[in-house]
Amino acid sequence: MNGILDNLWVKRLISLFNFLYVAVLVLLSYSTFVYDLEIHEGGEGIFFAVYLIASAIFLSLMIFTRRILATKIISFLLLPIVFTLLIFNMGNWILIIPPFLVALVAFFVCDTNETVKVIFGTIYLLMYVLGIVVLFIFSNFNTAIETKLDENLSPDSDVYRLYDMQAVLEQVNEDNSVSPDGTLRFYLYDVQDNNKGELKLIVEPYGQDKVMKFFTLKQKGIRRIVYRFEGRGEIPEIHWVDDTTIQYKLPDDEEFSESYVTLPEKDYFEFLGLD
Repeated sequence: MNGILDNLWVKRLISLFNFLYVAVLVLLSYSTFVYDLEIHEGGEGIFFAVYLIASAIFLSLMIFTRRILATKIISFLLLPIVFTLLIFNMGNWILIIPPFLVALVAFFVCDTNETVKVIFGTIYLLMYVLGIVVLFIFSNFNTAIETKLDENLSPDSDVYRLYDMQAVLEQVNEDNSVSPDGTLRFYLYDVQDNNKGELKLIVEPYGQDKVMKFFTLKQKGIRRIVYRFEGRGEIPEIHWVDDTTIQYKLPDDEEFSESYVTLPEKDYFEFLGLD
């Protein structure tokens, strides 16, 4: 067995196999750039276990083949790839920590010229530090806290106690909130800011999420703010007139207001939090 593993061509094949890990991370990074990844309730443990075990296996293979050219290339590719994963999923440490540890260990153990490592290591360090600082600055331009009012809102939250959530859920349930042609859906978002806040009526595409075994890729970056209700706590009455027209009014209003809804182009930089 040791003789087979010591064979140069076997090591080269294993080294090439490691590119599968690179491909998975690239796909995951791209997917979380285009979508929001939401792990299914109760599936966090299984997802993390599989993710962690796979990362550990590939790290072991990279250490075993650290002197092979393909693994050397991989060790320099992983840190920039994980950087994109970090930027698109800031705070989702389940996704970030395992590949980051793999990338960091692989970079330091690969059999590469130390001068080259120092140069690229410095570049990568600056990239991570500057990237996180820039993202932090952009994300703090908007100090308002936006909370989606739906069945996932925790009863322990202050926002939950501010509204009659039973009445809210009657408005935002699928039977009422989805347009007649099934392509649009409206939601209510509570906004807490430095003033008295507001309630946003927002329309988003419906039926574009990709449901997997342990997680769902939810469409993001496409939404239209139909109306901003001044203040917080009141619940509007909302319904669709046709496929693209929506009516809404607060309890004290005598007549419905009406808006024609067209969705904007997808905002690929939503992760910066500038909205």
